[in-house]
Amino acid sequence: MTSRLPWSSNLPGLIRSLIIVAASALMNLSAQAFPAFDHVVVFGDSLSDNGNAGRASNGPVWVEHLATRFGVTLKPSRTGGSNFAVGGARLDPRSGTTSLRAQARSYLRASRPQRRTLHIVYGGGNDLLAALGQPQAVAMVDTAVASLRSIVADLARRGATDILVPNLPAIGITPAVRAQGRQAVEAANKLAERFNRALDQELSGFAGHTGLRLYRLDVWQLAERVSADPAAAGFVDITTPCGQRRPCEGYLFWDDIHPTTQAHRRLAEAAAQVLETR
Repeated sequence: MTSRLPWSSNLPGLIRSLIIVAASALMNLSAQAFPAFDHVVVFGDSLSDNGNAGRASNGPVWVEHLATRFGVTLKPSRTGGSNFAVGGARLDPRSGTTSLRAQARSYLRASRPQRRTLHIVYGGGNDLLAALGQPQAVAMVDTAVASLRSIVADLARRGATDILVPNLPAIGITPAVRAQGRQAVEAANKLAERFNRALDQELSGFAGHTGLRLYRLDVWQLAERVSADPAAAGFVDITTPCGQRRPCEGYLFWDDIHPTTQAHRRLAEAAAQVLETR
């Protein structure tokens, strides 16, 4: 005759309880690994613009792909949305009413950052393109970096808790710069290197800022990997704009400067990985 342990009759219930606890723990870990954002606010240029000056790609840009992961619909600010990016915008606050500095000022004047809002500040490409070949190029790069830092500082001071700041790729990779010759490519890439080094130095000062999670996206390294092995990244052509070809599958560039939506999707995936690991 087999004796029954006193708790054996409750075994199914215990198993169910353990499963529930384990599932709950996994959900909590997942939530910690990948923050759930209720809102996404964007300051940027044509790489992030989805309607203020027009979308410069053959489909959604990277911030749209990223927002979709959170179940957030990202609309341009001109239609009441939270994407303030404008094609052609520069970081230099003296560059006009569409500068990233002006975008941030407009947002902060009308709103106060809410918890669980991801703020994205991505600019500098147009500043570097404007600086290329100019005698004051270094000063123009430094001005752009200082402006970006001031935007991050203002957001943090007003209560922003999550800020994503990508750096710049070697802009000599773009067909527009490549068409100007080897010297232009080298000069453009040196400006991008200076921008990224200065940006790293400036943003390191926020390391001890209480309540602020500052996410860094290394677009430089991402672009370098694509250049070294395009096929591994899913591209068959990283130098020729896809032009009127549809659907531009396998092309890195949509035109002389702007990536295809396929490239934007990869950028969004890289951004998601950064958010997941913090």
